[in-house]
Amino acid sequence: MTSSVEEDPSRTEEDPSSARLRQLVARGFRLMPPVRDADGELLALIYVRPHGDIVDVVELRGEDDVRAARVLQEQSPTTAEAKTEWHAVGRACEVLDQVLALPDRLVVARA
Repeated sequence: MTSSVEEDPSRTEEDPSSARLRQLVARGFRLMPPVRDADGELLALIYVRPHGDIVDVVELRGEDDVRAARVLQEQSPTTAEAKTEWHAVGRACEVLDQVLALPDRLVVARA
């Protein structure tokens, strides 16, 4: 049995980070407009998934510089505040794996 790469030498194996980003999109994350500097150079890609009162955010600045957070939007009649419930920083595959493993909601015990 041969792999698809062996069957078609012009086809290359998929980058692991790209596969995880596709999984994010399949789970409802949306890619925001790319962040660029004044010269048009790409600085970051940001993926966002709002669901209920939670917003999940993933910011990719490079293969070794990825940040992710789950933010709880606390609404009151006078203010709208955001509180970080979870976050991770590190290499792309490591952080993306953590995001993909998150449950829809985090159970948080409040004192």
